[in-house]
Amino acid sequence: MKFVPPSFHRPFSCFLTVFVFLAFTSCRPPTPPPEDSVPLPTHANPTSELRLPPDPASSPTNKLSSPETSEVADPMGDVLSADLTVGETTTRLLSLLPSTPSDDKSFLVQIAGNYCPDEEYWRMLPLLLDRSQPEDVRDELIRDVLRRPDNVRLRPLYRLALDPSHPLCQEAKEYLFSYLQDVPENNFSALARAIEKGERAKP
Repeated sequence: MKFVPPSFHRPFSCFLTVFVFLAFTSCRPPTPPPEDSVPLPTHANPTSELRLPPDPASSPTNKLSSPETSEVADPMGDVLSADLTVGETTTRLLSLLPSTPSDDKSFLVQIAGNYCPDEEYWRMLPLLLDRSQPEDVRDELIRDVLRRPDNVRLRPLYRLALDPSHPLCQEAKEYLFSYLQDVPENNFSALARAIEKGERAKP
């Protein structure tokens, strides 16, 4: 009887087949699941669109009011439209002078002077005697007092002439001694008597 050694060929071929199969299947890319089964992230909203943040310039709280809708303060117009006497209007207008722009001060004084009646010139007098007023305001004040009758204008001018520190002193003095020609030059006693006489005269 002939001895036949066991053959390893068949077991080896089976092992090789299994090894190749495993190696092949492990290298294949994973098959993605169907589209309807892919879960969405919990924070995503598939139905909403991306929205840009609001423009700050177009926000209602940041819009500038148009000139047509914004109210412009008009203190002078408010005084002139108020139910006041002409003397009260003068005082109210002069009270606006500190807050009035420099370029408009002389115009304000002119309007106040036009409203001030002669018998109530005392409302304008403190401003005339104020040394600190700017030149354009002083010019308007001296024009205002010079257009008034003698019984109103001479006394304020006399007070200016007696105050050498006032910018209008020289102008007032020249006017008085030129206007009252019977008064000797620089004779303030005679000037005072002439002014008292002028104040008693009817306008």
